[in-house]
Amino acid sequence: STGPTWGNETGRVPCIKVLEPGWNTIRVLGVCAGMGPVLACPWGICIDADGNVLVADWGEQHKILLYPEQGMGWPIVNEGLSSPRGLTLLPEGQLAVSDSMHHCIKIYQYKLPQQ
Repeated sequence: STGPTWGNETGRVPCIKVLEPGWNTIRVLGVCAGMGPVLACPWGICIDADGNVLVADWGEQHKILLYPEQGMGWPIVNEGLSSPRGLTLLPEGQLAVSDSMHHCIKIYQYKLPQQ
């Protein structure tokens, strides 16, 4: 049997597909520079309450990207990470990121808690 393949080894471009309940693709993120950062090697993903998609990407630059529900995406963390692999949002408005090469979890303030 063959092992897993990553990124462009399969000849496919890395991307995030947003599906509707019937499993049809309604958006493709990370493939068009005109819509924000192009993905190199996405590993982790989460979606906030506003429908923003957050992606841990460890291509040439190790970063966390945010793609809003509509409009252009941008990096929200672009330094201090080495091979981010997973991420989740915490109840107090923080973003937890697993930093695999630094062997730790890093926590960033993502949104201010609701008053």
